Amino acid sequence: MSDEPLERWTYVSTGLPIGLALGAAIWVLSASLTGRQEPWDASGLYYPAALLGAGLAGGFLVPGHWGEVAAGTFTGQALVLLGRVMSDPGSGGLWPLGLLMLALYSLLALVGALLGSALRRLADRR
Repeated sequence: MSDEPLERWTYVSTGLPIGLALGAAIWVLSASLTGRQEPWDASGLYYPAALLGAGLAGGFLVPGHWGEVAAGTFTGQALVLLGRVMSDPGSGGLWPLGLLMLALYSLLALVGALLGSALRRLADRR
């Protein structure tokens, strides 16, 4: 009997933690970089560019796990959002809508992670 299926299910790549850190950083740094608590309220392209850049960086770092990077980016943002709602319950009446917005915006991180993965694979061929 082989332990291969068990190893496959217990293996944890670095894609998810990288995505978690990048997603949380987007929200934590938003206030100091843009003056807005929520990154989607910032003027300009801060939020879309941050999501695309986070995905690109994560996908480049772990090209075989770009999907985990994107999932981690969403989850990292969601944890910060929910943490803020829990710390100030009166401000979080629209948090379910916020999670939906995060999911939609996080598609940019997915695209970025796919592009980063493709760039890394291209660079590794040369």
